[in-house]
Amino acid sequence: MAYIVKFFIELWNVTCMMAPWLLFGFFAAGVLSVFFSPSYINKHMGKPGLKSIIKAALFGVPLPLCSCGVIPVTVSLKKQGAGRGAAGSFLISTPQTGVDSILATYSLLGLTFAIIRPVVAFVNGICGGLLMEYFGKPKSELKPKPQETTEKCKMHAGMEHSMEMPQEQPKGFAAFIHVFKYGFITLLGDIAISLLIGLGIAALISLLVPPDFGAKHLTSNWIAFPVMLLFGIPLYVCSTASVPIAAALMLKGISPGAALVFLICGPATNAATITSMSKVLGKKSVVIYLSSVGAFAIIAGLILNVMDVHMPITETAVEKSMAGPGMIQKVSAVILIALIILALLRQLLKHMGFGKQVMEHTLLVSVKGMTCSQCSNAVKSALSVLPDVQEVDVDLVSGTAAIKTDDPEKVFPSVEKAVNDAGFSCFLKQTRQQRNKTKSSCSCKHK
Repeated sequence: MAYIVKFFIELWNVTCMMAPWLLFGFFAAGVLSVFFSPSYINKHMGKPGLKSIIKAALFGVPLPLCSCGVIPVTVSLKKQGAGRGAAGSFLISTPQTGVDSILATYSLLGLTFAIIRPVVAFVNGICGGLLMEYFGKPKSELKPKPQETTEKCKMHAGMEHSMEMPQEQPKGFAAFIHVFKYGFITLLGDIAISLLIGLGIAALISLLVPPDFGAKHLTSNWIAFPVMLLFGIPLYVCSTASVPIAAALMLKGISPGAALVFLICGPATNAATITSMSKVLGKKSVVIYLSSVGAFAIIAGLILNVMDVHMPITETAVEKSMAGPGMIQKVSAVILIALIILALLRQLLKHMGFGKQVMEHTLLVSVKGMTCSQCSNAVKSALSVLPDVQEVDVDLVSGTAAIKTDDPEKVFPSVEKAVNDAGFSCFLKQTRQQRNKTKSSCSCKHK
């Protein structure tokens, strides 16, 4: 019981330290969503070359997209004409940081980390994009067949809606509503579970790991850095949720450079992104993508350790634990927790079917790899433009797509291809014929 109480005390303290900056970050993300629509981004990234690569990195740094949420946007950019280098630059720079994570980093790790993270993401995006542009193109890359052009153009047009941002910039009161809806409902709902997991892991590290763990076992950069790489590359953690974990590791003696390696690799890569992007950009580009992220993480970590910059994380944590959170931090933490609970309740109610219109679907497909609203929107957009598809409903929580069509067996191959092209995978769960057969067999057995 004592450990449980200590765990929740640690969790509360970390939440209080981050809450004011997170709330402001979500608001800033909502403001960005008004000005950076997909069509605006595509307009500046549509041509190959250094200029588009730099713009892609510049656009990617402030956008609050995680390593899975960036998948449909990168696919959309590539399909709408963005060069391989620009798409790669956006893929590398975007998940490493965002306006919300920069503010969260400042709240726990100080100004130095808050500056280094976006700078590394920007430079890494440019260098990785250039390498993909010139060395990532597969030899067997084929041009689309003429008969496929019309259908693919329709798909590409639908993929513009992969990000849950307006195609036309809202104005006046509508823009104000959109800022709060995107920042505090859509974005917070996307990362609510990841954020809770990150805060929980940070509290567990603070509670269970000995204070001198890093000083005893991870003193050498050549031991600590590879450990952080192996820990961070396959892990799915958003840039904001990685901050409390890195702070907790530093409090246990991990060097600032090793913590920076985790802050770069953890958000920038995960198993789902690696698998999906190999289909879109090719295996060579994925190797370049992983190599550049890992190399930049190690170089940035070494530079940070050599600089020997004063990190106030330990002193700040001690002061916070002695003085306790302030009133603004407590109120912000209560508001943040309430918003997270509401987001989780919305997901639970949606999963249970409350407030959901029942569609008489004829094809039920299980989609793998969706983690946020951008993912589900990308799948829905890709399927909605297919011929013979009348209506589509994609449920992010259950990971299923309900499709209304007159000929499910004929449509499924096109559905599978569209989902794969969007960067995800799927398999057939049920058709109307299979459902009717199941009902008939059940009724026969009952008789």
